[in-house]
Amino acid sequence: MRLAPFFSGLAFLSVAIGLHFFVGFPFSHNIPLYLLLALSCVLSILLLRGWQRPVVSTRVPDEGRGSLEEVANTCNMVIWQVDKKGVLTQIVGWQGINNEVDTADLLGRDISVLKDDYPDLYAFMLRAQSGEEFVAHSDFGSDSYQHSFSVLTDEDGRTSGFQCASLNVTEDQRLYNRLAFTEQVIATTGEALAIFSRKHKVLSVNHAFIRITGFSQQHLLKLAKDGASQLGLVVHPDTAFFRRVLLTLKRQDRWTGEVALRRRSGEQFSANVSLSVIRGNGGTLTHYVMFFSDLSHMKRSHEELRYLATHDNLTDLPNRRLLMDRLEQGIQRAKRSNRQLAVFFIDLDNFKMINDTMGHHFGDDLLKEISRRLLTVVRQSDTVARLAGDEFTVIAENISDLIEVRAIAEKILSCFEKPFEINQQELETTASIGVAIYPNDGDDRTSLMKQADKAMYKAKAAGRNGYYSLHDGEGSRVSGRLFYPSELRLALKRNQMSVVYQPLFDLKRRRMVGCECLLRWKHHARGLIKPSDFMIISEEAGITGELGAWTLDEVCRQLRSWHLQGLDVGYVSVNIEISQVEDPDYPELILNTLLQHKLDASCLMFEISERLVLDNLDKVTQFVRTLSQMGIRFCVDGFGSRGKNANYLKDLPVEALKLDQRLLMRVNGTGQHLALIQALTGIGDILDKTVIAVGVERVQQEEALAEIGCHFAQGYLYGKPMNADYFGKAYSQLTANRPPRLN
Repeated sequence: MRLAPFFSGLAFLSVAIGLHFFVGFPFSHNIPLYLLLALSCVLSILLLRGWQRPVVSTRVPDEGRGSLEEVANTCNMVIWQVDKKGVLTQIVGWQGINNEVDTADLLGRDISVLKDDYPDLYAFMLRAQSGEEFVAHSDFGSDSYQHSFSVLTDEDGRTSGFQCASLNVTEDQRLYNRLAFTEQVIATTGEALAIFSRKHKVLSVNHAFIRITGFSQQHLLKLAKDGASQLGLVVHPDTAFFRRVLLTLKRQDRWTGEVALRRRSGEQFSANVSLSVIRGNGGTLTHYVMFFSDLSHMKRSHEELRYLATHDNLTDLPNRRLLMDRLEQGIQRAKRSNRQLAVFFIDLDNFKMINDTMGHHFGDDLLKEISRRLLTVVRQSDTVARLAGDEFTVIAENISDLIEVRAIAEKILSCFEKPFEINQQELETTASIGVAIYPNDGDDRTSLMKQADKAMYKAKAAGRNGYYSLHDGEGSRVSGRLFYPSELRLALKRNQMSVVYQPLFDLKRRRMVGCECLLRWKHHARGLIKPSDFMIISEEAGITGELGAWTLDEVCRQLRSWHLQGLDVGYVSVNIEISQVEDPDYPELILNTLLQHKLDASCLMFEISERLVLDNLDKVTQFVRTLSQMGIRFCVDGFGSRGKNANYLKDLPVEALKLDQRLLMRVNGTGQHLALIQALTGIGDILDKTVIAVGVERVQQEEALAEIGCHFAQGYLYGKPMNADYFGKAYSQLTANRPPRLN
């Protein structure tokens, strides 16, 4: 009688299962039926557990075994019973797992018989044997089973063993995996997805929907609760629009079109929307599914592609394609307004060398910095473009005259005057610019670009770091500047600077007593440049300090070398500028350099021009006095050039006066024009200053100077400025004894 409820429950369960498997009712549209199925399963299990506990015997009567076996096989279930000694006493439904092994071979044997073939199940049974009740999973072959272990008790409530109900869940697992995979695909797809009920209520949205719109499902539900339509993300929907959409869905079950949607932030965007209808078995509409993609992103991508097609990807400047288009438009505007247009073709000087020595990354950073500077000096209406490599172009419209063209060219060149700081390194570079003007140099874009390119090569040939305009006259270089400070800064780094020495001759003793050092710049394009051609720019740009320090070190190094060779050169005179006089660190630099090369202070004489002395008398006087106390000697260069009263010399502790070179130009040996030289020499004698004549080229000049009592002479008659090796040879030949000092 105790088995009756159990079999009733199992029968109820088998009926429900039979309706599903044999009649074939689908799950999604027969929910009440499956609720009945679930209820029957629960009832059966409860009845089964109620049947288990009061049973004393572990044997099932033969008349009930067949029915239980049939139910177990139908449900894909195996029921195991094990006594407290671990002996298998009952197995129902085993043939569903293994047809090759008879149940009789297992009954009455210890559970260890399962150890080799079913190790997981054996391990579970060991746990259950200890009295534990639990649920676990394992595989039998290719099928997955869920094992429910429970304790068996006798009529007295004492533990008599345990029972395991193994249910085949393979299909459930596969269904779960398919559902999980489908959910993952929907959740991770790039398109937004929303599922609506037939009454337009949102049931589900994916991550892309939330990311694109900013609306989560909770937000949309709140909108509905507040009385707003959940389709309110459509911008300005009207009744006619929805009517057309619904009519199409009714006829075709699908509608596609571009719609303006609204994000949660209020921003509008274009979307490509696809609406589909989901129907049940009877054709009844149950759901709407909406897919859409954000077209604004695609449109931005198209705009970015168009931008990349017309702009340089390194500097972000217009490229050749956009430049030529703007040049064509500019020419058309110039024709209509009867105005001029200028094209500036810019090519960097020695950029290949920069790339080769510093690396391409350094060169790229330099190009970007140049583009930024160019944009700061041109007008807002002008176009700055990068053609390729190190070539840039500027288009300037509404040009009035050539003066304006030159002004723009000078501004472009000014971009290269200040050193470029790239990766904590300073670099100085220059550029050559070719200028073409519409309509004089051409009336179409092709001819203008060719003329600008041709003019640029003229600028290169003329020495670089300048600009050239063919319209300004063939062969005439527009720029009045020979070079720019940036080149001068690079000269030292490129070893373009050198020192030459011109002998100083004692007229009375007829021997060489020292020399004057003269700085020379060996320019890569213009050849040898004298200090008179670059010192003004050096002073303006603040480069003299660096040049002076290098010159001082080079002179002292060479003077020490001559001494080690046995050449007792008396002294070397060095020219200095006002920036060095005003530099508070310069005196210390002089003393440190002398100490470094182990030279006496009297080995140097610094020459200061009379113009500089008179214009800065107080500063120069203080400077000379300070260094004179340290043993440094000084000379006034160009004495007599100003025709001023020489009273300033009374308080200026200098040892020598070097006459202005122009005073000797008219001395021809006849005694004419010597009066001024004689007077200046007399002043030197009165003030106890040594007088040095400069520019002596002929014997007649030397004789005249000796006659009026001039002390020393310097000029081509004794030697042109020469390098250190030639001077050393000449000094050793002309000097037999130790040369006299100037004191």
